[in-house]
Amino acid sequence: MTIYKNPKGFTLIEAIAVLIVLGILSAVIASRNISTAEVNIKSQTEVLKSHIRYAQFRAMNMTSTTPLTCKAPFGMVMSGDNYFMFSDCVTTSKVVLPGAESSVSVTLPIGMTVDSATFSFDNWGRPYAVANPNPLTQSSLTISFNLAYQGLTEPIIITGNTGFVP
Repeated sequence: MTIYKNPKGFTLIEAIAVLIVLGILSAVIASRNISTAEVNIKSQTEVLKSHIRYAQFRAMNMTSTTPLTCKAPFGMVMSGDNYFMFSDCVTTSKVVLPGAESSVSVTLPIGMTVDSATFSFDNWGRPYAVANPNPLTQSSLTISFNLAYQGLTEPIIITGNTGFVP
């Protein structure tokens, strides 16, 4: 029986060591290419969407204190670097949003902006592009606006008639 020895090859340990070093290098290079701006805007978009869903939920589970004059009990106002929820079709009647602690206005992180928009939800959860709609004469519209941060934009859409926020 003949045993062949090839002194020109790599051992298994050497091959594994090279693969480990390549894995570490690729992980370091990949982590340097990922921007935190993208993560920040996506997380803030989800927070904003949850606040929109909260306003819709409140509108669907509460009636207006002035039902003859106010057909959409809750809504939101977006402007520049902050937004807030209002009640009873009056944009100055601000309501504290969940997670906003004691402040009625939610301020976005530094450098982040949102397009100006005012909308409200009726008791069926339908969105309207005004603070005080009349569902008999106005139709529910799809409302869209953008959240922007360091050159990135994230669209936010509220689907007409259903109020779905994808």
